[in-house]
Amino acid sequence: MTEEQLLKLTKELGIARDHVLREEAEMEILWDISQDKLSANLAFYGGTALRLAYNSPRFSEDLDFLALKPTEYGDFKDLMAKITARHAPDWKTVDIKNKRRTMFALINIKDEKLKHNYSVKIEIHQPTKKPTLQTNLLLITSPTSTYQSLLLAPTLPELRMLKENALANRQKARDLFDLWFIASKERQPFIPPQNTPNYPKREFMNDLQKFLPKQYWPIITQLYVQTHQKNSSHS
Repeated sequence: MTEEQLLKLTKELGIARDHVLREEAEMEILWDISQDKLSANLAFYGGTALRLAYNSPRFSEDLDFLALKPTEYGDFKDLMAKITARHAPDWKTVDIKNKRRTMFALINIKDEKLKHNYSVKIEIHQPTKKPTLQTNLLLITSPTSTYQSLLLAPTLPELRMLKENALANRQKARDLFDLWFIASKERQPFIPPQNTPNYPKREFMNDLQKFLPKQYWPIITQLYVQTHQKNSSHS
């Protein structure tokens, strides 16, 4: 996008320019993945899937996939090479590996509209057992890009269960916000899970404010108060 388009989008979306540019890059990566044979084996999930497939307001830095069938690391490496070659020399794969049933790639991106480089992380998680996941073929869109993709993504109930597991394992405030968003999409009252940690307020606010437009900051405060009250009542 041009500098003029970037300025317009940062104003309209209420978010920092690095998030806008990263999402533009994410959309191009997702389009490349959707055009590859590998996409038939993958379910796009996580916070970025919630944003791009279900219109969550929260921006995200990672592209997470769940392998629905066994996936070869060589195919993953070849796809990452094709993606960076299409954008050479500004895009470079600076790390790629296959470790603990997770294929991982980190693409570093140079853009003249930013003073610093930024990165996009792509992960494919391969469960030990074949997942029984309900998915739909969904249109992936973003106001930052003209690219659109069709990718398999879990249903909202499946994403809720995956997010509850993520919250239990890594205890990030962003997972709590995503659960709130899923509840709002399902028109259900949001109740923090039993395993919700007692977050330090500054950590909680910082973790979410950088990914959300200011119009959603009151929701962050609301979630913090709700979580704190729930934990206080159980102490």
